[in-house]
Amino acid sequence: MTEAEFLGARLDKDTIRMVEDTAKEERVDKTKALKELISIGRKQLLLQKNLVLYRQGKCSLDKAAEAVHIPLVEMIDEAAKVGILSTETIEEYRESLKLLLDSE
Repeated sequence: MTEAEFLGARLDKDTIRMVEDTAKEERVDKTKALKELISIGRKQLLLQKNLVLYRQGKCSLDKAAEAVHIPLVEMIDEAAKVGILSTETIEEYRESLKLLLDSE
């Protein structure tokens, strides 16, 4: 287990209620609920940021997936969910697939 460090923060009443509700719903203490909410929020923030970068052509899907710490297939699904279509041609796809199969 990693070493824990205390981080004090002032939270508004709505945020505190959200943490308390989550703790109650998940049957965990408020610290664990807050950690989980932060983790989920961070992942969503990274996902949104990297989908924008991919849409702008500033990164590839595999680099976006790596940045979000999710499998490439999941990143492809997330891109499709927000209406981002691949710009890869059928021929490019076939070539990529061939390279992938040859590397095994």
